[in-house]
Amino acid sequence: MLDLPLIEHLYKALNSPHGVVVSTTNVERLRAKLYIERKKDPDLSCLSINVSRTSPETEIWIIKK
Repeated sequence: MLDLPLIEHLYKALNSPHGVVVSTTNVERLRAKLYIERKKDPDLSCLSINVSRTSPETEIWIIKK
């Protein structure tokens, strides 16, 4: 799922009913990059970027607050 630009994952989460799950090999690095992208658009401030509770080694959840 990382083949999309990072900002696209955020907009996809914004336009979904609950959010999206993004798979990765480096959770903390992806999380940091998503925070940077989220700051670029105030409309994205309603999104929360969390490490998955079920797959904390490989997934980020981007959910609506």
